[in-house]
Amino acid sequence: MVYNLISSQELKLTCLLTTLCIFPLSMVPYLLDKIKVYHMNELLIFLYYLFLLLALVMGCLLNFYSKVWWFDLFVHFASGVFTGIVAFILLQKNKLISRKYKWIGFLFMIMTTIGVAACWEYFEFICDMIFDSDAQKVIASGVTDTMTDMLIATLGGFLSSCYYLYDLMKKNK
Repeated sequence: MVYNLISSQELKLTCLLTTLCIFPLSMVPYLLDKIKVYHMNELLIFLYYLFLLLALVMGCLLNFYSKVWWFDLFVHFASGVFTGIVAFILLQKNKLISRKYKWIGFLFMIMTTIGVAACWEYFEFICDMIFDSDAQKVIASGVTDTMTDMLIATLGGFLSSCYYLYDLMKKNK
């Protein structure tokens, strides 16, 4: 992180912004706990930091998105799984998990994943417009990259949702 800020290499604005975002984003679990919104368990904290490592450090700062052809797909899949887990936690926290309404919970998890994936793609689009960049690879692929990212994230959320159904059915037998 510090290397990117003081390096003599040409500093890209996106690299600088990514570097500056890492510290505030790393504080999210602590802040959620401190303001009594939600206490994340150790597994969720680990998954959150792993996602930050993959997406920001490896993907953006170490340029894995350009160097490893499948890395972007993997990160979007991981984001879908992670979002599905967060949606499950929301259901659990609000005591909305029941065998009777299992399909509503299933759809909620999938729709939450689709919504987060769409919001992320909106964010990329806005950043592309503001910073005159091409994070969505529109120049090279049209909308193929954006749609693939959203479909892969949805697949991750779908798998999380399927696990939710499986676990719910197994516990209630």
